[in-house]
Amino acid sequence: MNFYRTMAALYDLVLYRNLLNDPALKLCAELAEDDDEQQARGRYYEVCSYLLAYYEKKPFYHDLWKNYVIGHMIEDENPFSRACERGVLTEQYSSLQKLARHDLARLLDLYHLNWTDLGQKLGFAKAGCLMSYEAPASCELPFFFRSAVQHLLDSFNHSSSLTDSIAVLMEFYAQHGSGSLAAYQAFYWDDGLVGIPYPDPIRLDQIIGYDEQKEILIRNTRAFLKGQGGNHVLLYGDRGTGKSSSVKALLHEFAPWGLRMVEMDRGRLMEFNRLIHTLRNRAGYYIVFIDDLSFEDFEVEYKYLKGYIEGSLEAPADNVRLYVTSNRRHLIRETWSERQQGDEIHVRDARQEKLSFADRFGLMLTYPAPDQDQYLLMVRKMARREGLNYSQDQLDRMALQWELGFHGRSGRSAQQFINDLKSRAAIELE
Repeated sequence: MNFYRTMAALYDLVLYRNLLNDPALKLCAELAEDDDEQQARGRYYEVCSYLLAYYEKKPFYHDLWKNYVIGHMIEDENPFSRACERGVLTEQYSSLQKLARHDLARLLDLYHLNWTDLGQKLGFAKAGCLMSYEAPASCELPFFFRSAVQHLLDSFNHSSSLTDSIAVLMEFYAQHGSGSLAAYQAFYWDDGLVGIPYPDPIRLDQIIGYDEQKEILIRNTRAFLKGQGGNHVLLYGDRGTGKSSSVKALLHEFAPWGLRMVEMDRGRLMEFNRLIHTLRNRAGYYIVFIDDLSFEDFEVEYKYLKGYIEGSLEAPADNVRLYVTSNRRHLIRETWSERQQGDEIHVRDARQEKLSFADRFGLMLTYPAPDQDQYLLMVRKMARREGLNYSQDQLDRMALQWELGFHGRSGRSAQQFINDLKSRAAIELE
């Protein structure tokens, strides 16, 4: 396959034209036009560094060139990929499908380009390593997503039919979305969605205790993903009891069913409506996670959330739910002076406005601090899980000393105690 002809054909792209702005593909275009062999070799090596860096983040395929091309096709947002994602690409969009066919023919030529052969022609003896890259990737793709990408790769590698390849690509966009939504399950909001490549790996079965709360949370989330309702959730209680971990663990439990999670910082609540508008028409289901939320009595940012949950003229997004954690039952600080000063009717009205905010969450789950027996049970289970060999009496005695001297009784305190024991054991082995 002629390298120059393949690169030149990319300038004919219509839907996927954003790929022309990719730095590695720009270098390839320059390489194709370069008559100086030494300069071409330098550009080739520079492209290789891009391929390696991309694989470290998104290891779709062991052939680094094909990995790079397929990844950028998956992540590209254009009218075709968005229409597939929304599930509206039917016969009435035949023009869009014809344009997709035009672009895919050129992209498949790019995908099948023999990058290793080009490197060997330029004198790079180790170019073969790029075709069957064996180094472990630092980011492990979820199995369900890896399987979907493999289906796409199989089609591109073995199908001789452009129609079949387009159908598989449409199916991928419909199931997993496009753009960054196709490559990540977790995000944070920073004037737009930013993918989180390494989400917290916590699992629900690692959170000891609070079984009833976790079961209710699972049931609510499952209903949401099935399109059968599901409420906004407020998890409140003592610090370190596993509220945030319970929410984050839902991502690993339900990601195969289309769940994605977006973390929003309290300081960006004024952008909440922008976030909802961004997610409303996208594929998948979204939990907007706001951690450790509370307001002082003079702060009014809670009104951005209050109107959305219930009370705004705009209809809520069916594919978005709000999961909030807080150490305060009513989220907004209330003082005795509010109850005692001013006209009684107005004071009561002000208090009712604040209290009504928390009441708008359909589910409110309490995470109380564990009593001594529950705390010791947590410690014992964590110690067994870590393979720490202490008698129960010895372990209990040290755990009680720890909670008195440090942070009190909580799941977090129990985990910190176990971490301390592990560090002591490591030092003794040295």
